[in-house]
Amino acid sequence: MIKTWAVVYQNERSKKVGMDVFSNSSEIGVRHDFKEYYKHGNYKILAVVEIPK
Repeated sequence: MIKTWAVVYQNERSKKVGMDVFSNSSEIGVRHDFKEYYKHGNYKILAVVEIPK
């Protein structure tokens, strides 16, 4: 079942914090999707939280 997840991340260069939303069936899948989407930057994931329906 596909779930909606919020990913809180930090840009390691500027130290700014951001948030993005991804859809996947697992947290591991979301982390992989995040790394693929943000592969050209230097970001650290701070938290991954499932968004309840």
